[in-house]
Amino acid sequence: MRNEVELLPRFLRALAKQRDAGPVTLAVFFDDCDDGSEALVASFKLPFAVVTDCARMGGRPNAGRARRRAMALAMEAVPGGALLTTDADSAPAPDWIAAFRRGLAQADVVAGRILTDAGQDSPTQGRLGRYYDRLHTLRRALDPVAWEAPHTHHWGSAASLAIRADVYQAVGGFADMASGEDAALLDAAARGGWRLRRDADVRVTTSSRRTGRVPGGFAAALSAWDDDRVVPTVTHPADEAWRYTQHAQARALHGGKRFEALADTLRLSLAEVEQVAAECRNGEAFAARIVGAPPGGMRQVSLAQAEQLLGALEGEPLEVVA
Repeated sequence: MRNEVELLPRFLRALAKQRDAGPVTLAVFFDDCDDGSEALVASFKLPFAVVTDCARMGGRPNAGRARRRAMALAMEAVPGGALLTTDADSAPAPDWIAAFRRGLAQADVVAGRILTDAGQDSPTQGRLGRYYDRLHTLRRALDPVAWEAPHTHHWGSAASLAIRADVYQAVGGFADMASGEDAALLDAAARGGWRLRRDADVRVTTSSRRTGRVPGGFAAALSAWDDDRVVPTVTHPADEAWRYTQHAQARALHGGKRFEALADTLRLSLAEVEQVAAECRNGEAFAARIVGAPPGGMRQVSLAQAEQLLGALEGEPLEVVA
């Protein structure tokens, strides 16, 4: 974290109120902090062990590098086990850690739901969130997996993320990226064949500030959505539905020998499909690696169009034939 002394008390109080958390070690990485954050954490009484590290590198914030340092600190302090990550401007729900533990009993990676401070969502932000939740529900109708949460959502943010330590190491950890490091980690996990669960029972409330630490991050998106003149565009939901259907097909076919129909649908050579299948350890990895954009590409439409189009898809009897 970098210079979060104003929001740190809320974060620390939320951690202190965790119920049924089990053994916990808090690892805090101070990224060029000069606002008293280190002294505040040192003075705060928490019901579990705390380890810290700091850097005085200067330069612009780099979320991926900072998270990578924090995860390394955690793994050094407690080898093995599970790694949970959030942000210092966030407030985990009282059962945040316990809910993550339940989720990791079903999956290798768990992405929790992100809530913003009450009354701070712009109308556009609310619409986008509802749209993507609906789209993810359609995804699981077309491509069901046993490890998904009954109450799911669309988020995949490091503001609320848990991953087994061995899986984190296997996928190479957080990349050294100014932003987008969480999406890159989740993509690497999927391509490696690890089970990702998006669990809405794992909840974190995060800051709704419009000026963030990292250019291009969540705060920048919130600021853009405040402008009523900004018309968001999203991928055509039918193109997303095509990809979800092909994911289900690929997952079901992995381990077999008949890939002709899949290769024809994806417009790939049979040899290429067979080679990727041979390289993948399971159907999850095969689905993530082999399915790309539909033949016509990923079309972009306005949010208003997408909402109407998705409504039509939700009303159709959609079946996946393995």
